[in-house]
Amino acid sequence: MRVISDEAYQALRDAVGEENVSREPAVLDAYAWQPFLNEDPGLWTARPEAVVLPGSTQEVQAVVRACNRQGLKFKALCTGWGVHAGPTAEGVVQVDLRRMDRILEIDEKNMIAVVEPYVSGAQLQAEAMRRGLNTHLIGAGPVCSPLASATSMHGVGHDGIYMSYSPRNVLGVEWVLPDGELLRLGTPGSGEGWFSGDGPGPSLRGIMRGASGAFGGLGVFTACALKLFNWPGPPVLKAEGAVIDSMVEQPPNMRFYGCVFHEAGDFADAVYEVGEAEIGYLCVRMTMGSFPMAMAPKLYRAIMRTRNVRSIVYDTLRYPLIILLAGDSMAELEYQEAVLRLIVNAHDGIILDMQAPPLGPMLPLNLIRASLIPIAFRLGGTFCTNLDENDALDSQMPWADAIAEVKRPWIERGAILDDGAENPYFVPYENNTWAHCEVVHMYSVHEEESLEALKPLSFLSTLEAVERCMTPLSVLTPEVRKALSPLAGHFNRWQKRISADFDPGQAADAGLYTAERDFETDKVDAEKARRFRELGEKLRWTEEGPPE
Repeated sequence: MRVISDEAYQALRDAVGEENVSREPAVLDAYAWQPFLNEDPGLWTARPEAVVLPGSTQEVQAVVRACNRQGLKFKALCTGWGVHAGPTAEGVVQVDLRRMDRILEIDEKNMIAVVEPYVSGAQLQAEAMRRGLNTHLIGAGPVCSPLASATSMHGVGHDGIYMSYSPRNVLGVEWVLPDGELLRLGTPGSGEGWFSGDGPGPSLRGIMRGASGAFGGLGVFTACALKLFNWPGPPVLKAEGAVIDSMVEQPPNMRFYGCVFHEAGDFADAVYEVGEAEIGYLCVRMTMGSFPMAMAPKLYRAIMRTRNVRSIVYDTLRYPLIILLAGDSMAELEYQEAVLRLIVNAHDGIILDMQAPPLGPMLPLNLIRASLIPIAFRLGGTFCTNLDENDALDSQMPWADAIAEVKRPWIERGAILDDGAENPYFVPYENNTWAHCEVVHMYSVHEEESLEALKPLSFLSTLEAVERCMTPLSVLTPEVRKALSPLAGHFNRWQKRISADFDPGQAADAGLYTAERDFETDKVDAEKARRFRELGEKLRWTEEGPPE
């Protein structure tokens, strides 16, 4: 384990003040513990050499410049709860942005919020709702940073049908580059406010984040503007109790419905038509067992041993859709309800009214505020997810079914939770012409066989996606990045060139942005490993361009 030099540590002190920097082992170990996407139940991420807490953009610049002078790398952390937020190697300074937690501006007329990195989704949503506005919240929960999701990460959530997803909602940004220089993109760079990230002024949106973001590998974002949306509900959602037993007074102009379809084709066609009709404020497909699975996995396992209950959850209710209808008037709400009934009935579906207790009063917090997800992060177990690209429903549906088959052998071995293998998280975007889908599996960090399942599941889900001409979004994994880059225009070659140009001193920790590693194919079926290699050769781009 490396130890930061006194000279380098003093440089960090000078940048942020003595009370905002630490190299104490206990403090560093606390930062090395991150609960999501881990393979080691011990020290889960590389231990940082020091932790700094800048309180302003100027202090962030000072920290970055100090790292450049001292030969250290840096990695920014907002509200992160996964290994992607921590260092990927030794010699990295963890830049904790928790002191930068202000909502700088809410422009009600233009529906824009300007936030610092540590503003949480719940914090911004509460302030926006007081003004008749709302913000997109990602499915990872309300404690996450909207800035991080918009500039550096994925950013999908239950409300995608109405509010799209984070990369589409980012406007102007303030960006400390890896050499410490400050760049303002879009209208902030021209002194014209924060209303546009694409001009007048420089636009580097594609380089800044691309499809998945650089995960801190291209510098530090210290402020950004986010698009806000209409909120037809009350200024405050009055709630009692904790998440699981919460009781929220549901606004009269909102209705939660569960729509169940028997066939995949009926489900997909109905979702397309819901988008064409332009109804819905929130729309998500989750297994009906998702709530008990996350809240009480041991009880869930016991219940699922009951044959009839299992059949209902995984056969009868296999294609569910939870949808929130919200109108600015009761007449608009009634219109949306009538349209939804026509669509569901036309595709042999069933509509379940979800207003009644106990389910109805707890849905606003768990779906509008996405509060349930943190419950899945327990000390004894967590979940992992297989990500594909944002694609058409006709591509997503068979891919999710294929991942279910990939999961079954691991379920039978007891390596992952028996969720019936059918556990997709599916949200449509923007009139439902395309959607996000990921297939979840829950595992234990204390069981070796459970940990050993993670890499094979990632490999096999990637294989299933590539065979369907889909590009998985989980490119933060070095194995997936190396496997996919030659099949998708050598994108990582361009990422490496961008990194070299923006960061000639290699000061930013780019381990999740450019690093590559081979899959351990010895842990998967030999036939499937052979298929993957052959497919790679068939689809591989050359220096001259794409394959024939």
